[in-house]
Amino acid sequence: MSLKHLGPGSQLPPLQPGKLRLYSMVFCPFAQRSRLVLAAKNIPYEVVNIKLKVKPEWYLAINPSGMVPCLQFDDGRAIPESLIVSEYLDNAFPENKLKPSDPYTNAVHTVMIDSLGKVITPFYKFLFGDATAAENLLTALEYYEKKLENNYLGGDQPAFVDYMIWPWIERLEFLKQKKNLDLNEERFPRLIAYIQRMKQVPAVKETILSVEVYDKFFKSYSGDEPDYDCGINV
Repeated sequence: MSLKHLGPGSQLPPLQPGKLRLYSMVFCPFAQRSRLVLAAKNIPYEVVNIKLKVKPEWYLAINPSGMVPCLQFDDGRAIPESLIVSEYLDNAFPENKLKPSDPYTNAVHTVMIDSLGKVITPFYKFLFGDATAAENLLTALEYYEKKLENNYLGGDQPAFVDYMIWPWIERLEFLKQKKNLDLNEERFPRLIAYIQRMKQVPAVKETILSVEVYDKFFKSYSGDEPDYDCGINV
C-alpha cells in the first residue's frame, strides 16, 4: 500500500495475498468512482496512488494506458477503466448490490451514466480557464436536475448511478466558490439539495475532499509535478 503518490524511480509495493489493490490518484474523479463502490460495499482493499503526470515505470507494465483506476488481484491480473472496475466489483461482490435487478431500470440508469459525457467536456474546459464553457456546463447539468425525481438518481437510496456521477457533482462546489460558476438554487433546487444529501452518505464521506483542498491542488496543477499528496489525510 502507498497513500503517498508514487512516481519515477519508486519501487512497486509487493502484492498482498488475498487482497485487492486499487491503483488510484486522490484527485481523479474516475478513480473516485471505484473507491466509492469499494466503500459502499465494504470491500477490503489496499490503495496505491500514482502520479499521473510523472508515472512510475512499473505502472505501465500493469496498465499500458497509464490511467487510473486499475484493479489488480494478488496473482497479478488487472482490470482497467472506472466503469469496468466498478461493475466488476458490484458483480463479484453481490452483497449490497448497487445496480438495479430490473433490466429496464438498469437501462435507464445506464443512459444517465452515459449522458455524463455532456457534462465532463464543458466541466474541464471551464475548470482550466474557458469561461465561455460555463453555460454549456450548466445546460448539461439541467438534465440531472430533471432526473432527480427522488432523493437520489437511483431512487430512495444511493445506487450505482449515483456513485458513477457523484465525483463531478462533488467538484461543482469548488467551481462555484473558486471559479464563480453560477450554480444557483433558483435554477438547480434539486441538484443543490442532492449535493447536501449525498455528502451525508458514508461512502461519500470516506472519499470527499474540501473545496480548499481542491483549490490547493488545482493551483499546483499547471506545474510539472502537482501537489498530489495535499489530499491525503485531510
